[in-house]
Amino acid sequence: MVDNIFILAGGSGTRLWPASLNEYPKQFIKVKGEKSLLNLAIERALYLNIPGDIIIITLKSQLDDVIKECAPYSNTGKIVILPEPVARNTATALTAAAWWIKEEGKEQSTALILPADHLIEGMELFEKNTLEADLLAHKDFLVTFGIPPTYPETGYGYIKRGESYGKGYKVESFMEKPDIKTAKQFLEDGNYFWNSGMFVFKMDTFLTEIGKYSPDISASFAKLSNAPKPVFEKNFKIIMDAPEVEKAYRQSPSISIDYAVMEKTPLAAVVLAEFSWNDIGSWDQFETIIKNFKWAELFEVGSSNNTVFSDIPVALCGVENLIVVIKNGRALVCKKGSSQKIKEIRSLIEGEHREDLL
Repeated sequence: MVDNIFILAGGSGTRLWPASLNEYPKQFIKVKGEKSLLNLAIERALYLNIPGDIIIITLKSQLDDVIKECAPYSNTGKIVILPEPVARNTATALTAAAWWIKEEGKEQSTALILPADHLIEGMELFEKNTLEADLLAHKDFLVTFGIPPTYPETGYGYIKRGESYGKGYKVESFMEKPDIKTAKQFLEDGNYFWNSGMFVFKMDTFLTEIGKYSPDISASFAKLSNAPKPVFEKNFKIIMDAPEVEKAYRQSPSISIDYAVMEKTPLAAVVLAEFSWNDIGSWDQFETIIKNFKWAELFEVGSSNNTVFSDIPVALCGVENLIVVIKNGRALVCKKGSSQKIKEIRSLIEGEHREDLL
């Protein structure tokens, strides 16, 4: 089994506005009773019973919220928090965490990378697939999880599998988000899979490949003579929180791990996921999770097939196929199937210089 787990919890969750705001993103949204997506990610990590650390990578501005979310797990002795001084996307975040593990003398250890804002079910299969990925990582592959597509999704990147290797496959290529025609072709082909954004790799393998393909990031952290000493807050170890780390971040480009390494390295491999996965990347996808639950006090007349996620009572008359979200003093109303247009709404708001609404 993997030695460590890195949970990426520093995103802004822009596609779930207005429930998700820049300073309170979607990983804090409660989706199962009183449990947030971040809570569920931590419990997923604890389920695997790893020997090493669970490192939660978040923005420094979100540190207090993350500590509150971690409070139920303070007695596990596993939680470590890395507060990023500035947002620099996933490649820099993972380099910082991997560099710290290396400085601890554990460069041969492996890590599972989990975004905090995904929903995964079927834990026995998740554990099985993680073990398969870990075996490939010990053979110096950078492993991702491919999700078998169930429909022609245009909002995801795709992975094309190549020849089989162990319990997985070598990656033939990574594909950008396709148009609907291409997505249908991918689905029919059978060799293309959704890119989950989840990974397993060994620290030294990852840092070597970062050095080859994103030397600016590698050079920024190489300037640190050694890791700053951790501090403790409410039973949690806080790491990499020092002025010299902030300098390394500011000197690093903002780039995803996919662009920085995975699309360039010959060591990319993929394990096909057998577990249930949803990245909740839009309100249409979120609607599939919440549709069987009551998320608002709702009154309807002559209306049907509407989903409401609201802090206040809502009445609907003569409408159908709507998603209504009223959260944080803001309201969104859209037709089902149109929630990807939220990025255009956000652009309009930014154009009006109303960043306070985001």
